[in-house]
Amino acid sequence: MAHREGAWEGVGMERTIIHVDMDAYFASIEQRDAPIYRGKPLVVCHSDDLSSYRGVVAASSYEAREFGVKSGMSVLEAKLRLPNAAYISGNYDKYLYNTRRLINICEGYSDALEVYSIDEAFLDITQTARFFGSARDIAMRLQNDIHHKLRLSCSVGVAPNKLMAKMASELRKPGGLTVIRPDDLPELLAPMPVDSIPGVGRCMRKHLNATGVITIGHLADLPVKLLRTKFGIIGEILHRAAHGIDDSPVVPTYKGMEVKSFGQSMSLGSGSTEVEYLCDVLLGLCDGATRRMRKDGYVGKTVTLYMCFGRLFGASRRISLGEHTNLPGRVYSAARNLLIELFKEHTLLEMYPVTKVGMSATNLIREDAGWQESIFDVLNGRESNLVATIDALKNKYGDKAVTRCALLGLRGKYRGVARSEIGIF
Repeated sequence: MAHREGAWEGVGMERTIIHVDMDAYFASIEQRDAPIYRGKPLVVCHSDDLSSYRGVVAASSYEAREFGVKSGMSVLEAKLRLPNAAYISGNYDKYLYNTRRLINICEGYSDALEVYSIDEAFLDITQTARFFGSARDIAMRLQNDIHHKLRLSCSVGVAPNKLMAKMASELRKPGGLTVIRPDDLPELLAPMPVDSIPGVGRCMRKHLNATGVITIGHLADLPVKLLRTKFGIIGEILHRAAHGIDDSPVVPTYKGMEVKSFGQSMSLGSGSTEVEYLCDVLLGLCDGATRRMRKDGYVGKTVTLYMCFGRLFGASRRISLGEHTNLPGRVYSAARNLLIELFKEHTLLEMYPVTKVGMSATNLIREDAGWQESIFDVLNGRESNLVATIDALKNKYGDKAVTRCALLGLRGKYRGVARSEIGIF
C-alpha cells in the first residue's frame, strides 16, 4: 500500500500520539549558538583538544553525517573519516536547559507528555486534539513553535500509537512531518527493513536475516508461535510490532522529573594556570547558574566545584552553605574558596593548566516551599535588591544587557568559542 500522508480529517476520541525527535540535537544547539559552526561539519565529543583521539562521538551535524560520522562512533574513527571537522566538548548543562524549554513548549499541547530521552518526547493528544484542529495541524503548529522559540529543527511523527509515531518521525529527517493513519497499517510497514522497528539493532537484525526475515512484512508473516520459541517474549513483541500494534501508554514521566541541580561549565581551550582568571570564569558561571535558579524558583544549599587539569584528570570539591540561597555572591564565595583550597591541597596540580571549570548548586528546594533564609542574605539586603534589579533588566533587554565589571574583557582572554547558555561570556 502506498504511503498516504495526511491527517485524520475528523479528530474524535481515536487514539492519537505525536513523537517529537530533535534533529542532531547537541550539534544543532552548538551551530545555533556559534555562527562559526553553521553549515560546516561539527562533531560533539568529550574534548576540544584536536590532538585527542579518545572517547566517542556524542552527536554530529548533518554536514558531518554526509561523511559517515555518526553518534556512538569512536573519535579516532571519526577523525580518520573527517579530520578537518570541528571537534568540540559537549556542554550538557546547556542541552538539558534546552530540553526543559522543549518540555515547556510541549506542555502547551497536552498534559500527557512522556520525556523519552534528552531529545525525544511523546504526546498523547487524544483528549486535547479538539482544541487545536486535525492531527496534522497540531503537529505542524508544535513543530513551528519549537522552531521559532528554540531556533532548532525537529522531526515529528503522528500515529495511532507510540511505536508507529516513533517510526513515522524517522521517515523524513531532518525537519520532516509524517502522519500515519490507522488505515495505513499494517500494509505501510511491509516493505520496510526489519531494523526500522525501534529496538531491532544490528545483532537482532542478523538473527532475523539468517532466518529469511529481511522486511517487516516477512516478520509479520511468521507464526507468532515460531517467533516465541526462537526469541521468547521478545518474539511476541516483534510480531505485534510488525502488525503496527502497540498498546503501551504515554506515561507522563515529566511530572516526576524534579530538578536536581543547576550548573554551568566552560572549556578553556588550551587551559590556564592563573587563579585570578579562573576565579573570574567561576564568577560568570555562578552568575549564570543562580540566575536560572531564580527564574525557575529554586534555592540551593550545596555548592560543587569541578576542574579538569591538562585534559588528563579532574578533581571536585563540595561544601554545604548551611542555609539555602540563590544569590550569586554567596554561591561564588563558596565556590571560590573551594578553588583556592583545591590548589593548596594539591600543589602538583599547578603543573597542569585547568582546561575546564564547572560548578553546580544542589540540595534544592522550591523557593515558594518555605525555607530558612541565610543570615548573610538577610544582612546583605543590598545584593538581593541589586540582583532583583539586574534580573528585571535582563528579562526586558536580554541576558547580555548587564555584565559585571569583573567580567569585562574576559571574553578576550578566552581562546575559543564560548558556549555558556546564559550569555555571561
